[in-house]
Amino acid sequence: MRLKRIVSVLALLTISGCSLLQQAPREVEIITKPVKIEIVQPVMPRAIDLKEPKWYVVSDTKIIENCLKDPETKKSNCKLGREDLYPEGYTYLDRFIDDIKKKHGGDIVFVAMSVADYELMSYNTQEIKRYINQLGEVIVYYRNVTIGDEDAGAVEIKVEKEENE
Repeated sequence: MRLKRIVSVLALLTISGCSLLQQAPREVEIITKPVKIEIVQPVMPRAIDLKEPKWYVVSDTKIIENCLKDPETKKSNCKLGREDLYPEGYTYLDRFIDDIKKKHGGDIVFVAMSVADYELMSYNTQEIKRYINQLGEVIVYYRNVTIGDEDAGAVEIKVEKEENE
């Protein structure tokens, strides 16, 4: 009988658990503070290195030769002669072809486009430039946001003019 009481008390304590030993509930304290996240920064793209093409506008207009200047009056006087001695009917197209043949050993190739196509190409180039600038601004924005106080800098577009003349 004594064993039954001990087992009953132990069973009662096991079932009730710690409910007999009640403690006052603790207050939960919620603290919010920013956590700095380490984000791997992408390498900024190198600057775009564009080369400026040369465009030639050639017409079949006849070349009007300049007259020599009078040294005293410094005005053009055709009686003194002409600066350039072009043959009669010599055009800008003829001069262009002769200059290119001299420059490239007699080889000549033409690449042409209409004015409308040139305007389209110009528009496309501006669109590419705009897109690259905006993409650069987005990258710089996100870098500034994630880096913090450091200035990420800007994306540069470098255009070099070739000096082959």
